[in-house]
Amino acid sequence: MEPIYWNCIIAHGITAFSYFGIPTVIGVFFAKTKATIPSKFWLAFFLSGGFVLSCGFHHLLAAFEPHSTVSLLHLGVLDVMAFVSLSALIYLMPTAYQIVEAIAKSQEDTSELQRSQQMQRLFLDQGPFGAYIKDEQSRMLYYNQELQSKFLVDSQEWLGKTDGEFLPDPEEGRRVMENDQVVLKTLRPLKLIEEVKISDNDQPCYWLSFKFPFTDYATGAYRIGGISIDITESIEAQRSLTSLNRQLEEKTLKLEAKKQELIYLSEMADMLYCCESEDEMYQVVALTCSKLFPNMSGCINIIANSKNYVQMNSFWGDERNSKEIFSQSECWALRRGKFNLLSPHHSGLMCSHLIQPISGVHLCVPLFGQSELIGVLHIYAHEEISPEDQQVTEIIARTLGFALNNLSIKKRLTYDNLRDGMTQLFNQNYMQTITEQRLAEADRSGQPLSIIFLDIDNFKFYNSRYGHLTANIVIQGLAKLLLKSIRSFDIACRWGGEEFVIVMPNMTLEVLRKRVEQLRVDVEQMQLKDGDQILERITASFGIAVSEPGITVKDFLNRANQAMLEAKRAGKNRVMEYVNTYING
Repeated sequence: MEPIYWNCIIAHGITAFSYFGIPTVIGVFFAKTKATIPSKFWLAFFLSGGFVLSCGFHHLLAAFEPHSTVSLLHLGVLDVMAFVSLSALIYLMPTAYQIVEAIAKSQEDTSELQRSQQMQRLFLDQGPFGAYIKDEQSRMLYYNQELQSKFLVDSQEWLGKTDGEFLPDPEEGRRVMENDQVVLKTLRPLKLIEEVKISDNDQPCYWLSFKFPFTDYATGAYRIGGISIDITESIEAQRSLTSLNRQLEEKTLKLEAKKQELIYLSEMADMLYCCESEDEMYQVVALTCSKLFPNMSGCINIIANSKNYVQMNSFWGDERNSKEIFSQSECWALRRGKFNLLSPHHSGLMCSHLIQPISGVHLCVPLFGQSELIGVLHIYAHEEISPEDQQVTEIIARTLGFALNNLSIKKRLTYDNLRDGMTQLFNQNYMQTITEQRLAEADRSGQPLSIIFLDIDNFKFYNSRYGHLTANIVIQGLAKLLLKSIRSFDIACRWGGEEFVIVMPNMTLEVLRKRVEQLRVDVEQMQLKDGDQILERITASFGIAVSEPGITVKDFLNRANQAMLEAKRAGKNRVMEYVNTYING
């Protein structure tokens, strides 16, 4: 019986220890996890606890039952505990179903929580963005697969490290950690663009980062959460777009400059077409160059008619770097007939007409007029003269050359249209035009205008005797005499055949009479030769008239012509004046 006795004691003891251990373990669990019991389950919890404790006491007392002197007390306690257990069991039976449901619901919530955590994990790991969690010291607590694949690291390599420890550039790591501290100090989200270099890649990546603070409820510490989206392609596209916009703006400015350049060149061509002298053309070119090259200086140097020297004709800008007078041999552009550029980056030939000390950039472009060199266009700049500006300079030089040719042709045509081919005196058309202008000037100034009409006496006999060629020599000789005898502003013309007209402004009638009489004597004494043959002298009849206010050109010429005819009728070789009545001069 002894073994059975001890076996019973040990079994009741172990069972009592187990019953007492259950609430102890549960209490420690709640203390450690700080879990709470729903209020509707408090009573069931206490009753269950009482039932477990009652069972424990039952087995504890049963272990000492054979030696106990309080068996009746033990029996009473057991009866009370049995009654309490039965009551608790009866009470808990309706609640058991709720407990089962609560357990099922708890399991379902746990499963749902696990699925939610799994989805969150999948979202963070498989999303096209970098996600991470850091502690208050910016040490990495978690980072997703995107960061792992970007930086070629495993899921454990960065844990516990700061950005300064694993980023290739420590300076970048320092900047990232400073941003983390801003989030912790302000406890507000931070949105920024971070530039990060990845190992073995010289080109930086750009991340649009959202950093935010949150509290870890398990520990109560602050955490830094972050999501970073790679926007490198967007940044590069934006930079490309910015670069394209800048290039477009530069091209637009160049086009505007070209447009303005064309406007200046077009205006120059128009003005050159309207110029009536070479000096005016040189001034137009200088004005255009000052507009096209505002930061440069220059001048136009023209070869003198004697071809012995070159002289500065016009200039622009604040600096003169060329001599005002020099020989053709001192300019390489004039020697070679092509432009010469001298600059620090272009080892051109140094012209001797440049003023010492020589600095900056010098461009000499030859000027051509009527297919021959007439001068040189010289441009000076502090910096390099671009190829485009060199081309513009050559265009200006060629345009000036064309304009000079046109002016020469225009002058020649004008001369031919205004002059008599044989005598080079003005012709009848020009005489009528200029006389009308002179009459208008006389009316405005109140000064008289005089006109002389002369005709060679017996010219038909002279023409018959010597022939037409010799007669032409006589007409040419008389024309030369008239040019020598009149003032520079007097106008002589061949009216036709052997008739001539002279217009003399600002001359009194008394002086006019003396001048015409002297001219008549000079004609009479003029010696004429045809080669070695001395020709017979000639005489001429003169008619003069003085203008009156409002008189027309036709009436004015008719009066002088009538006076000349009267001199013919009076015996020729004399001067007659038209003053209502004819008086011998």
